Formats: sequence, structure tokens, C-alpha cells
Amino acid sequence: MSLFITVGSTGFDELIDKVTSEAFLSSLTLLGIHKVRVQYGSSEPIFIKNIQAYNGPRIDITGYKYKTSITEDIEQSDIILSHAGSGTVLQVLRLNNKKLIMVVNMSLMDNHQYQLAQAIETRNYAICSNINDLLDAIKKVKETDLAPFPMAKPAIFATLIDDQIGF
Repeated sequence: MSLFITVGSTGFDELIDKVTSEAFLSSLTLLGIHKVRVQYGSSEPIFIKNIQAYNGPRIDITGYKYKTSITEDIEQSDIILSHAGSGTVLQVLRLNNKKLIMVVNMSLMDNHQYQLAQAIETRNYAICSNINDLLDAIKKVKETDLAPFPMAKPAIFATLIDDQIGF
């Protein structure tokens, strides 16, 4: 199994520190995950430090700061562990049969990620976790049949805009 971890357009030091720790990576192998790809954003120093220090079981781990599109990484992964930013969450949910775990970055100015994550989890489209419970969340998402996310209906949005503008 493979895991893709993404922090979005900023950094998420606490998440990157956790998912690149020896204890976490060693536990992943016990869960059957042997390939990890990390989009670490501005948390690069933490990623590099932890990966250089890693001395646990063999695991294929690669990472990068940013790239134009993460779609290929999402498509090639069995489980996606992501910050709870709306862009990334919607991108993952629009791809069928992807297991998503959202982690709220509590250091942000407001709780918009928390609100989004709770709404998505309530509808059983994905799982919400905190940093200390990530391994349990991975076990849970592997065993859970998540509901398919509804397809977008752009015509409804266009009608709302037309109505507001007066067309």
C-alpha cells in the first residue's frame, strides 16, 4: 500500500515532524504501507532532518516542496493524509475510491479547516484526525467504506449566478 501526505501551499511542521518520525514510519510498515510520498511545503528542514536520521525498517519514502499539480500523486496512492484545506480536500474527494484522512492545522488564524473537516467526516466522505491519532486513523480508513462524494453540478452554480446578476 502507498500513502501520500500533503500540507498544501504553506507548511505544517507538526504534521511533517510526526509523519517522518522513526516511530511513525516504522509503524506504517506494520500496517502494510511500504511507499510514502510527502509534499512538505515550507516544512522541508524537518523532513530532511528526520529522513536522514531514519534507521527503521525499509520503507520507500520520497518528498518534495511544491509542484504544479499533485493529482498524479493522489491517483497513485491508496491513502491520502492531508491538511484540511478546501482545495486539496475537494481534489481528493472528486477522485473516486480514494481514502482521505484530514488533519486540521490548529495553528492557523481561524478554524475554517476544522469546520470543513467536521462537515466532510459527518457525511462519511473522509476521516478527520488529529496528529496524535494518525496511526489509528490509518487503521480506521483502511477498514471503512467511505461514501462516494457527489459529482459537481456546474449548471446549478451558473443558474445561481445568473439569478443574482439578473439574466
